[in-house]
Amino acid sequence: LTSCERYVYTVRDETSEEIRWYSAEFNVERWVECCDADGLNRYYVADISIPRITSNVIRYGQVNCYLFVGAETQTPLPCVRHYENLKAQLWTRTIDYEYYNGGLSIYVTDNDFAGDVPEPMSFRITMAW
Repeated sequence: LTSCERYVYTVRDETSEEIRWYSAEFNVERWVECCDADGLNRYYVADISIPRITSNVIRYGQVNCYLFVGAETQTPLPCVRHYENLKAQLWTRTIDYEYYNGGLSIYVTDNDFAGDVPEPMSFRITMAW
């Protein structure tokens, strides 16, 4: 076996400024139930305050969000999973997100709109600008 020494390069954009990045992990323990004006199309949302998401990041960068599906396993959002319970009920859950100046919102929608509150979930975001 041999080992190698790795060199970390600094990436520069067209204006020769360093590209900056940020990463954070957070847990959502409580979801807020939402629906349309007729009480239909139920979904759940969690709003996360992240002051580092600025208009500069929105315009020139990117924000990626991942769901932890195990201690060391992550899946990028949107995430679509299919489920079945012992009563032979089938449903699909979609977890997606949107970001805005100062934060992001994570949405959980089940295709049966049954109203089952999502369990606590852990997420990771990465940003580059």
